[in-house]
Amino acid sequence: MLPMTDFSMTVFSSVSLLRQTLQQRLWRSTGRSPMLLAWLLMLCSIPFQPLQAKENSALETAASQLEQSGFRGMVLAARGDHVYLQKSLGTAGNLKRPFRFASVTKQMTAILVMQEVEAGRLQLDAPLANYWPDYPNPAARKATLRQLLMHYSGLFNENAAPTFHMLNANNGDNMQAFASGICAGPMNSAPGSRFDYNNCDYLVLGALLEKITRQPFVQLLEQRIFKPAGMNSAGLYQAAMPDNPAHLHGTLGGQPEPEVNLASYGAAGSTYGMLGDLLAFDRALIRGKLLSTASRAEMTRPNATGGALGVWVYPFKGASETNPTVIVERQGWIAGVRILNLVDLQTENILILVSTNGDLDLTQTWANQGPAAPLLKALIETR
Repeated sequence: MLPMTDFSMTVFSSVSLLRQTLQQRLWRSTGRSPMLLAWLLMLCSIPFQPLQAKENSALETAASQLEQSGFRGMVLAARGDHVYLQKSLGTAGNLKRPFRFASVTKQMTAILVMQEVEAGRLQLDAPLANYWPDYPNPAARKATLRQLLMHYSGLFNENAAPTFHMLNANNGDNMQAFASGICAGPMNSAPGSRFDYNNCDYLVLGALLEKITRQPFVQLLEQRIFKPAGMNSAGLYQAAMPDNPAHLHGTLGGQPEPEVNLASYGAAGSTYGMLGDLLAFDRALIRGKLLSTASRAEMTRPNATGGALGVWVYPFKGASETNPTVIVERQGWIAGVRILNLVDLQTENILILVSTNGDLDLTQTWANQGPAAPLLKALIETR
């Protein structure tokens, strides 16, 4: 039997007290009717059974197999308001530690852009020049907001400067400076010509949001994402914040991860929080707290390769070849920590993996492969 929750204990105590009170009053008020008294006392004697969390052996088995394979980190599986599985695997205590959301931040930035589209202040297929006419790279001004969101902008890739995000680079957290500086470097390709995954796309979008709204990016997150979603422990890494040893850290190449300036990722990857915050974010997106139904549909409409606005969308056939589940996926990876955030908007199935092994590939769920596939299958099949 699972242990009582705090809520169950409270209800149990209340019912016990109520039972004692009823017994005392019944002795006084029903003395003229022995049969009624006996019947009511029998009802009072029925033991109270506290509510128990629903167990799911298939999910537990999949999580156990994942842990046996060497996985280190956390896993959460939920549907609607019910959490079926929430576990720390391989390392104890992870559930109590905040962690970097990495590129799940891009999903949040895409939502902020869509909110501005809803408000009529931005248009997805308008060029950057419409909103930032003096952007330092004239060729980049031709890129549309949709191309930036989907990594078809052709912008310079800051990964070409491998030390940019290192802690000792002292780059701070100024997105305006990043967007107008390193991201305005030589174009990698013409806008719209090819896919090139790139943090600069979202650093530019973050800086643009600040210009359009005249608010700091952190304030936009707090007011429009964290607060309405109920993400009470979430935040944005900023340059004034020292690296917190209480936050989750990982390994890369079998060694402790290098020191990274997490604030330098800005709108591309600088958010953090607890596992429950990410769950709250997913639920808020599903339930229309962040976007209208039409805007969410636009955001999650995939192209031929599954790419959408800040997310990827694909049919998962692990549970059924003939009736696949449409999954909205967002991954994140900075140094030794990887995130996989999977959502089914129709059934409200949510699966989150957080790995402290930066070398672990989490990219093959779409092909019914990789660490998450057995867990996702078990969640879909849970009744």
